[in-house]
Amino acid sequence: MSDAEKLEAKFEEGTLLRPDLNVPNVVDLARTLAWLGGVEVGEPTPGMAKLVDLVGHSDHLIFILADGLGLNLLDDLPENTFLSRHLAAELRSVFPSTTATVLTTFATGAWPNQHGVTGQWTHLPEIKSAAALLPFAARSGGRSLSQLGVTVEQAFPLPPLMSKMRRDVLALFPSRLVNSTTTVYFSGSRPRFGYENLSQATEVILAHIQSAGVPTYTYLYTPWIDSETHYLGTKHQGVRAVLNELNRIVERLAEGIGRRGRIVLGADHGMLDASVTARQWIRPSEELFSALRFPPSGDDRVLYFHLHDGAEERFCQRLKAQFGDRFFLISLAEAEQYHLFGPGPISPRIRERFGDVILISSGVDTIEYVPKGQFGRRVDLNAYHSGLSPAEMRVPLVIV
Repeated sequence: MSDAEKLEAKFEEGTLLRPDLNVPNVVDLARTLAWLGGVEVGEPTPGMAKLVDLVGHSDHLIFILADGLGLNLLDDLPENTFLSRHLAAELRSVFPSTTATVLTTFATGAWPNQHGVTGQWTHLPEIKSAAALLPFAARSGGRSLSQLGVTVEQAFPLPPLMSKMRRDVLALFPSRLVNSTTTVYFSGSRPRFGYENLSQATEVILAHIQSAGVPTYTYLYTPWIDSETHYLGTKHQGVRAVLNELNRIVERLAEGIGRRGRIVLGADHGMLDASVTARQWIRPSEELFSALRFPPSGDDRVLYFHLHDGAEERFCQRLKAQFGDRFFLISLAEAEQYHLFGPGPISPRIRERFGDVILISSGVDTIEYVPKGQFGRRVDLNAYHSGLSPAEMRVPLVIV
């Protein structure tokens, strides 16, 4: 049985979840919010039609994007918790189920095979290497992509939906992120506010709605569930504390706006713990890396490889001998066949970012390649994302 067939079997038995146009998903949610904000988004999918009915029309629409809030974390809360009581639906993430990729999906309403952000580290042909698109920096050395001649339009080839909204828009981000290149792009250069804590963000939102004389759209991004879960693991009390704070903030917002508006809370991905024995490494070696045209790119549970002509068989045999069935190694054509990055073919303008063969975790195992001088290296984590497990792919939709 080929690795592609093994991956398909995992999908059939439900131990892995494929991105699915026919299941309500984060793409549907992104387009729903844009449509309710007055943006033309094309023919609605069945999932989008369902979400439009669930959310409904309101003068004041607040969208809270809780980074890392998988449905499994919400399931662990008591049933009488405010967020649990207002759980409206289960959504499915895109693949890779990782912040950079899914935030770009929310920004554009597009699948990864159209917007081209392939993970934390996305290969950019313009620099012939990988870059972290959220901080807008090259992987090796950490130089700004702007300094290397890469424009925002090259890195993110699709326009942001927020720029087209026909409402009074306010986007709130943590202060350290509010003026970053990527944040300005995600928000479509609409007004932004940098907050220090969620209590401050709540008061700003309520004041904005109170003073508004026209319909509003408010976007609030909160990263703390993701960051705490990475370091503490999904079952830690510290994660529960951050969840409880989010629960309190959403309830406070709901009390403040009353019947004047609607709160929608969603997430980009969930998290899956990985023990030390599940953390794998790829280290530079002449035997392995002589087959590569460029360094690997990707994320914790997916890596992309650009191969020299004629090197695929030798390279794949070497990787399979090293990792066995901990990972599936498939071709880009097979990934398209299974619609891993979205329905239809990969857009020609970003196809080169995906490489030739793709290494995908078969479940809990993670994989990391760390080049010399890497920017933003992470260590001592307990939970990860970017894979196809239910814990990573199932996210909640809360509507108040």
